[in-house]
Order: sequence, then structure tokens, then C-alpha cells
Amino acid sequence: MSDYTWKEMMAVFFAREMQDGDRVTSGAHTEIFFGATMLAQKTHAPNLKLQLGGTCFLCNVTDIDIDELPISSTSYSLLKYAETVHDHPETFLFYCPPGREKYYEENSPYQNTNHFWFADKFFVGGIQADKYGSANLIGIGKPGAMTFRGPGSIGINDIANSVRDVYVFLTSHDKRRLVEKVDFVSFPGRKLHREHQLLATSPKWIVTPRAIFDFDTATDEARLAALFPGATVDWVRQNTGFEVKTAPNVKEIEPPRKDELEILRNEIDRTGVLRQQ
Repeated sequence: MSDYTWKEMMAVFFAREMQDGDRVTSGAHTEIFFGATMLAQKTHAPNLKLQLGGTCFLCNVTDIDIDELPISSTSYSLLKYAETVHDHPETFLFYCPPGREKYYEENSPYQNTNHFWFADKFFVGGIQADKYGSANLIGIGKPGAMTFRGPGSIGINDIANSVRDVYVFLTSHDKRRLVEKVDFVSFPGRKLHREHQLLATSPKWIVTPRAIFDFDTATDEARLAALFPGATVDWVRQNTGFEVKTAPNVKEIEPPRKDELEILRNEIDRTGVLRQQ
């Protein structure tokens, strides 16, 4: 990936996944998803919304210049891009259903979303993720003897209760991050959702800078579904802490196109936040 960074690749990939009318939310680690949302807005989804921050900023910057890509959703600098600023109860009580008018179409995929919805797409970060898609933001080690402490679950499951698609993402791909079983569960994966009959949305994918895993519906286990440029199936197997099973057809993700990179770098990320490794 000599012509672009893994952060730019992930931003471009997620932008392609976003649809016009979607509402997107992510955790505190924001620059990739802010960049992805803005790229989608400026290319094919002008009505896309990004909901961020402790006071729920609803952002649309299709025609606004961005000073610097924000790296945290908790920054009040986001106010300058916000269409509205409101508290959490208003998010659930007063905003229209997911997909806007598409929600009411016959056989709409949006109708399987909780009425008290929060977003169409939610990105859950993790210190670890396991083969069932459980994410750990709590820490590494055992209770009372952690070797590393994370921020905690920080309301993830409240949000996941009211989201259509949940994506678990990691910012590196190695055996310490992709594990057989997470040390702590801050977001339950597909097996836990099924066993405990949880109402919250289970993860759709696990996404790393190298690969995308979907899930076998029969076993709830992650399986390699796609590779980012430069990665191979063998590399993923050698650098993953659980047995890597593969989907019937492992796809290769298209690299960022010239027009996507030009918009990302010249209109969204002028100071190169996503170009910092």
C-alpha cells in the first residue's frame, strides 16, 4: 500500500459501504469513520448523517470545509460541523426512523431495526476480538491483575440495542488482538447473542487493516470473507490467534481509486491525519 495508508484504505472501504440516508455512529476513535462518512457524503450519499459525541452532534459537511479531521468524537470542536446539538433522550424520541422514507417501503431491510433506533451503522472498536465477534475494550489480563486497561464498555450495548448493522473493527491485525476468546466482553459476539437471546444487534463483520471476516450462520464462527490489498490468506492465518476458516469465495477489496483519494486528501483530510501510520 505504497500509494495510501491502511487508514485511508479503511476510510474508503467504509465510505463505499454507506448508503444515502444512513445514519452512522462510532466510538471515540473517530478519524477513520469521520473521514469515511464525509467521503460518502461528497461522492454518493449527500443525505448521510454522522452522529457523534456525548451531546450527539449530527454532522453533515457536504458543502463545508473541514479544518482538520477530528480524532475523537468527544471533542467539542465537532460543534462547528453540527447541524444540531441535543442530548441522548432526544436521539431516541424525536428523530425519524432509519432509512428515512425507505423505512416505509414494502419489504424494507430497515424495518428489522428497533423502533427506538440510534443509527443504521455502528462501529465498535476493540483491544481484542474473538472468533465469535465479541469485542474487548475493558483490558488485558484477569480481574484484579490487568496488564493493560482500556476505556471500558462505555455504553456500547445501549447503542447496539438500536442499530441495524454493527461492525467490530481493530486497528491492527495480529495474534494478540484476534484471539480465541477475549479476556473481557464489552460487546457480545454472535454466540453470546444466541445463547443469551440478546435483543441487541450481533456483529455483521470483524474488520482489520488486512482482512474482513463475516460469520458462518451455522456455527457463529468468523470466517475470512475478503482481503485488503497486499494481504494473503496464508498471511491472515499466520497472524490470527484463532483457526481461520474461509468463506466459499474470498474477495479482494479494490484499492482506493484516484478520485476517492483526491477528495479524501484535498477536501476532507488536508492535514494528513489518515496518512499518519
